[in-house]
Amino acid sequence: MNYLIYLAYGSEAIRCEAYFSILSYYEQVASLAPDMHILVYTDAPDAFQQVLGNRPDVHYPPVSQEQWQAWRGGANKVYLLKIGVLQHAASHYPGNLLFLDTDTIWRRDPAPLFVSIAAGHFYMHQNEGQLISGNTLSRKVYRHLKTHQWEVAGRVFRVTPETDLYNSGVIALRSDKAYLLPEVMALAEQLYATYNKHMMEQLAFSLRFAAEGPIADVPDYLWHYWNLKEVRPTLVRVLAAAGNQSSTNLLARLHQLALPKLHEEELAYRNLPGWRRTLRKITGRRWRLPPLEG
Repeated sequence: MNYLIYLAYGSEAIRCEAYFSILSYYEQVASLAPDMHILVYTDAPDAFQQVLGNRPDVHYPPVSQEQWQAWRGGANKVYLLKIGVLQHAASHYPGNLLFLDTDTIWRRDPAPLFVSIAAGHFYMHQNEGQLISGNTLSRKVYRHLKTHQWEVAGRVFRVTPETDLYNSGVIALRSDKAYLLPEVMALAEQLYATYNKHMMEQLAFSLRFAAEGPIADVPDYLWHYWNLKEVRPTLVRVLAAAGNQSSTNLLARLHQLALPKLHEEELAYRNLPGWRRTLRKITGRRWRLPPLEG
């Protein structure tokens, strides 16, 4: 069995992102395969059913409030919830697991990915490059961690000049490899204790998966607009105004927001040399989210 897995816990905005991502998936698949299912880990399943309807291929695993808290780990980080979700899915829904963040839009049918996952391959969203030469935060993390080491399950982990950082907007593995997940959690908690930065969770996945085998990335399969948190109020307004619109009409309205284009524009600005960003700020030409109708 193949499973797309979403974590949509907490805010209405996160749920709205998930609606968009799930509807974009249905747009890409020519026909629904009987071995393909969607797992939505959420504290508001009724809200999803109001938007998506009662689809037989969408499931809402029940999770207690105590379990949500436990999944935050000893570091008490919301980023660690996805590790617990993947462990639960592997235990209750064995097969090929593809977790993705809610702020994603499918651009291709993921069926080929599941063939590779079934063959034992690991996927994460995108290779962001080596820590030592990455963006400002990556380089700062490298400088802080390069003299440390962490032991998990008898294996020693270090950050080296060759360490690649993968974005964890996608995490895919076969469920029989779920024995790695407690080790990812243990490593992440040690990393947070060493240097309390949000990216420690994805660094833990990157380090542990890479020690097991190569990691592939999937940027051509979806857009991951992680840098556009400002659009969340607009997504909420669009969904609130949708009423009883069909899924097709709702998806068309969401596509009109042109989030992939805005994502690329903001990313291009973010990646400018520091002096050019400073110059644009001084001259009033810094990148800003344009007005969006919602």
